[in-house]
Amino acid sequence: DSQHTNEQDTLLLYTLIQGNVNVKAFLLSRTDIERMLMPMLHVVYEAELHSTHHMYMILIILLILTHDDHFSSYIHDQVLGTVSWYKERTLTNISTGGVLVLVILRTIQTNMTKMRDKYLHTNCLAALANMSSKFHSFHPYVAEKVLNLFVTIVKKYSKMRNSLLGVGREPAPDNTAEYWESELETLEDIIRMFLEIFNSSICYSGKNNPVLLYELLHKRDIFLPFQTHPAFSDLIINIESILGYLTTKLEEKTEDQGASVSVNCVMEVIEEVVRQWPADRLQKTPLLKFEYVEEQRPEDFFLPYIWTLLFSNSNLYWDTSRITLKV
Repeated sequence: DSQHTNEQDTLLLYTLIQGNVNVKAFLLSRTDIERMLMPMLHVVYEAELHSTHHMYMILIILLILTHDDHFSSYIHDQVLGTVSWYKERTLTNISTGGVLVLVILRTIQTNMTKMRDKYLHTNCLAALANMSSKFHSFHPYVAEKVLNLFVTIVKKYSKMRNSLLGVGREPAPDNTAEYWESELETLEDIIRMFLEIFNSSICYSGKNNPVLLYELLHKRDIFLPFQTHPAFSDLIINIESILGYLTTKLEEKTEDQGASVSVNCVMEVIEEVVRQWPADRLQKTPLLKFEYVEEQRPEDFFLPYIWTLLFSNSNLYWDTSRITLKV
């Protein structure tokens, strides 16, 4: 479905699923939930054409929905034909869950370069974390985009950290030390969340997601510095454990064949290893679950927003010089 959802519909949907457990249960039981989901993802994908409030509301709805395990699993089973509005490349035979992951990743990347809104980062990463234990059957492009964004963030973090420590030739950026320390802390939080997401996926759904393991293995070098990093070392243990084991198995395969192995051969090895991998070799991590909680004074956000929608869509004449909004 290439149609957008409008702001009034989105606000009504939020009100219903946040305030009525029966409506939420009904929506989550639907087998055609992509009819509701895809128009919202289209809006987030084309965020520059829509209001910031509209995008925030959709991301909150996604956070609420992804808190449900059935939803997070089911959307990865729903395979779509094509996604006409996705412009980066042609998407075919990709799951609804795969499109959701792609749109969230794109939002994080755009936010890092343009809006720099920490609240937006938090919501996007929380939705990914909620789904992580149910990730399965990733499209290769989805797995590639996950790791590409992670690599980009790590490189940005390393460059900024080295600059602040005076390592390398680049001088520290302009702005106060406090500002850049705050930026570094934000990036550190994002990296840690990604590592927790990888851990969750490996522990709870690794056997069903060999494509993600392939990409983790392909980008293994990016994790090496974290083994001795105090902020990340605890989250590297499981990742290095399974990637190290996969590497050993691939080296054995290479020795047997006497040549480099193909991508298909690597995938076969990964699929064989994850079937036999003993679960007790991984350190169990707690399930990642983030629940949406309204702010203490939600009216500070919602009252101006509702009145803005009324002003814009009621087809009534409003004398703007006499409008006063008190919250």
